[in-house]
Amino acid sequence: MINRLLVAATAVAACGCFVLIGQQQAEPPAVYTLDQAAAGKTAYESSCGKCHLEGLTGRRGDPGEVPPVSSLPENMQKTLADAGGKTPPLIGSAFMAKWKTTQDLSLRIKSAAGAFPPENSNEETYLKVTAYILQSSGARSGTQALTADTAVPIQSLDMNHSAQNR
Repeated sequence: MINRLLVAATAVAACGCFVLIGQQQAEPPAVYTLDQAAAGKTAYESSCGKCHLEGLTGRRGDPGEVPPVSSLPENMQKTLADAGGKTPPLIGSAFMAKWKTTQDLSLRIKSAAGAFPPENSNEETYLKVTAYILQSSGARSGTQALTADTAVPIQSLDMNHSAQNR
């Protein structure tokens, strides 16, 4: 009787192992295209990058930050002065943790970009900048473009693909 129970238990355990081995982990969502991110980088550099810097690292008010504050348009200089010469980073886990969904993030980018519109911007420029920020933080690109209605949870994105996305 005990032998039969051991054989049955071993068979059940073996089946469970085969089921686990056969399951593949689902790919994290890909919410933007490489073309969107490339266009977003261009838009970012023409406006946002002047305060948040080229690497999206934000200003700390350190001497030697490029571009120098004195070279910026007057309205950007005033905004920076009001912020103590600092701007937050737009990259990394601490920044991404602020947003529940990609839609929340893109709406914030739309609001911020409205104050300092990038060159040649249109209604979708903020989505392109959002795609660039997602790419820079390591989110995976795909074939579906980021839209105003895209509301994927930020924490569901795998932020470890930055090397393949750049």
